[in-house]
Formats: sequence, structure tokens, C-alpha cells
Amino acid sequence: MAVVHRFSGSNSVYQWQGIEPKGYDVPDISGIFKHVLIGPDDGAPNFIIRYFHVEPGGFTRLESHPQEHGIVILHGTAQIRLNDNNYSLHPMDVVFIPGGDKHQLMNTGDEILGFICVIPTNN
Repeated sequence: MAVVHRFSGSNSVYQWQGIEPKGYDVPDISGIFKHVLIGPDDGAPNFIIRYFHVEPGGFTRLESHPQEHGIVILHGTAQIRLNDNNYSLHPMDVVFIPGGDKHQLMNTGDEILGFICVIPTNN
């Protein structure tokens, strides 16, 4: 069955109807809120679309795992670590992270960093 989650936010607050953001309470992640926009709860069997809200100074975990990622920066600025290289990211930049690559995103600006991340499900 098709699903629509309407955007109910603004230019400064990204939120969608029926989507509850989830924060992290672990030491190697800071200032991150995840919104699962489309996923298994919606009946999507092959992929998950997530929106990440990263507070100024916040960062994702430095990690490596088997699934690949596709990322689109919507707003804010970031630095991404990909293995041993660092890249600056700006709105509408797109990143592909192959499975197994070490990666981490850090908000480098004074505004909220927001990005879409698409991953495969673990079928």
C-alpha cells in the first residue's frame, strides 16, 4: 500500500506528519535526531529513507558497516570523513558511501545541518 507523509515543517524546522524524530543517547554521537521517512513500518521492503537533523557542533558516529548509503545535503554545512579523506559539503551536494567504508559527518556551521540518507534494508 502506498504511503504519504506530508511535510509539516518550515524552512527552519523539518518535520513530517506521522514521523516522530528519535534522538541518540550515546557518547560517540552528538546533537543528532533521526526521522525515518519511509521504511519497514510503511511496507518498504528494499530501502529506508531517513532525514537527519544535526545541531551545530553535532556529529554522527565514526563507523563502517556492510550497507551502502546515498546522502543528499539539504541545508547547512558539513565535513564528511570518508576513510582517510575529508570533504566539505554544502546544500545539494550528494555523496555515495560504499559498504565497508569508514565514514562520519560533522556539522561545521552555525545552523542546523539536515540531510537525507537512503540505505537498503537488511534483507
